[in-house]
Amino acid sequence: MFDKIAGRYDMINTALTAGLHNSWRRKMVAALELQPGDTVLDAGTGTADVAIALAKHLRTQGVEGGVLSADTVVGIDPSQGMLAIGRTKVSKAGFSETAVRLVHGDAQDLRASLPAGALFDAATMAFAIRNVPDRRQALHSIAAHLKPGARFAVLELSQPTFPPARWVIKKVVPRIGAALSGGANREYRYLEESLAKFDPEEFKTLLQETGFDLLSFDLMMFGSVGLYVTQRRELPPAPPAPEPSSAEQPTEQEPAAKVAEAHTAE
Repeated sequence: MFDKIAGRYDMINTALTAGLHNSWRRKMVAALELQPGDTVLDAGTGTADVAIALAKHLRTQGVEGGVLSADTVVGIDPSQGMLAIGRTKVSKAGFSETAVRLVHGDAQDLRASLPAGALFDAATMAFAIRNVPDRRQALHSIAAHLKPGARFAVLELSQPTFPPARWVIKKVVPRIGAALSGGANREYRYLEESLAKFDPEEFKTLLQETGFDLLSFDLMMFGSVGLYVTQRRELPPAPPAPEPSSAEQPTEQEPAAKVAEAHTAE
């Protein structure tokens, strides 16, 4: 579906949000509280706007020679068309394809796209979790590739709390999107339908159930955009090894006892 609108995706997003999506992304990146040398996973990276914002933020923190190391940011997306545009943007932004690596893959099964044992210091997902068929599986998959204590920030759309804004989302946005995309009516009708099915309260519960502690939740733009900032739950300490029972513990008296038994038998 997204391959069809990939060429105009950025332009449409800017038009529909009046450019505010850039400030929302900056707020999400800041919420991660990244440190020099951190690595970040961007699930549902699309045309790599978030991946590039992450790389720029990390570069400003000071890296040797201003060059990020390999796999500082890894973006994953199921749309080859979106990734192709993203790779062009990454290059224009001055980053190598190894420092900001864009990979074709599915958030529901990151093991198929990431090296075995890959663990990140933080992760993001912007305007993508709503489109994932099995959100629970995707969140489990992301949690499995984060270090304990790592932050995970999600930007997602939902039904506005302000009635006039809800009317705009339902009636105006699909028509503008379809017109700007060259007739992608189904894709932008899907936007309205998916918003109606996405419940922020249910999603917060799902985050808790899949290994994340919610640190903050902010609603913006009349309640139509939510920023969920979470932390990968620390793994519980391993239980202490059980003490051997008294029956299992050898005693120094056993050999003597056996000798005594042998003499008795004689």
